[in-house]
Amino acid sequence: MATLASKSGSAELAPVLVPILKGWFLMGCDTGQDNEKPVHRVWVDEFLLAACQVTNAEYTLFLLGTGSQPPPFWNDADFNRPEQPVVGVSWHEAVRYCEWLRLHTGRAFRLPTEAEWERAARGGREGAPYPWGDAPPQLLRDYAERCAGYWRTGPEPVGRGEANGYGLYNMCDNVHEWCSD
Repeated sequence: MATLASKSGSAELAPVLVPILKGWFLMGCDTGQDNEKPVHRVWVDEFLLAACQVTNAEYTLFLLGTGSQPPPFWNDADFNRPEQPVVGVSWHEAVRYCEWLRLHTGRAFRLPTEAEWERAARGGREGAPYPWGDAPPQLLRDYAERCAGYWRTGPEPVGRGEANGYGLYNMCDNVHEWCSD
């Protein structure tokens, strides 16, 4: 579904949040897709971002608390393990989840902007195509091991592998994530 951005507050349901400091960064990629071009400087204010993607276990509490319908794939054994990230959630349902989380924690949760997400995903690295550097994912030391497990039967559990430079997990692998814009 998404990682969550927040500005203040605290409570039991709230995910572990990591501070992303304000600052300029280079957004985009000159060798990527057309919507990633050109590379340009962007300012992002300080914000908090969940260290991991929202899990099925966490999303279950939302479904039970709101009576919402589960997303597609909810009953598919490849996508419904409690520690996996929730998948198939619409943008509107992701926003509703943030609103529900705000009501139950007293904290202001929202989806991050695309610029916030990219700054966070880069983990403090500039000019590298991935948070871990220049090597494509298939050249990472644990790639084959990870593919032999969960990636063949759905997303891997959140928080596995190494965190990026900001302490965030799965920012450029596992599942797609929604941004507010």
